[in-house]
Amino acid sequence: MNCLKSLMPVALLGLLSATSAAYADQDRWYLAGNLGVGQLASTTLTYSDGVTPESADVSFDASFAGGATIGYKISNRFSIEGELMYRRNEFGGVQFASLGSFSEGDFASLGIGINALYRFSIGTSGKLSGYIGPGYVYLQEIDIDFDNNNQPEISFETDDGGFQLKFGGRYDFSDRWFAEAGATYFDGGDVRMELPSDTSQSLSAGYEHWTLSVGAGLRF
Repeated sequence: MNCLKSLMPVALLGLLSATSAAYADQDRWYLAGNLGVGQLASTTLTYSDGVTPESADVSFDASFAGGATIGYKISNRFSIEGELMYRRNEFGGVQFASLGSFSEGDFASLGIGINALYRFSIGTSGKLSGYIGPGYVYLQEIDIDFDNNNQPEISFETDDGGFQLKFGGRYDFSDRWFAEAGATYFDGGDVRMELPSDTSQSLSAGYEHWTLSVGAGLRF
């Protein structure tokens, strides 16, 4: 499984490169950047020192999410795209009897994904369209950090993956430039992270995330 995860970025780049070589038609490729706000569902953090597990419930603030996509228009209805996405959500105080008491922390991930989108026209102007479609995201790094004032932070991390659903709309300002807004639901399931300096210590948590974003892009 770890081998499969490690091959995901290579497979994604290979797919985009192969598509580029096979279809070099003008205006089929597009590049976009987006910024937004993300909400991570409340979850139970389960810490284990390798012997005894203990749990604490946490809820998260709505925080920053952003990234970029590169896509290829297969037809008027379908496109395939790769994405790079960073998500970060902060939380308040949490306490574990064995690990310690912390005043704040954050749960963050950097993901590389591939999406298959169905596009459809909205209205008669030809400028406004909608999209919807599934995707898979390999979380190249997902980590949770615990902070306590000026003390050194404690960080648990791993890599993982999950599926997502994207939907939204796009408005064409010209033949080249467009703006878009959308929502993404990502479900990473239960994630088990380890302390890099001592892998016998682990932290497990659910990772279910909603993102609302706006962006702009260019066809080339």
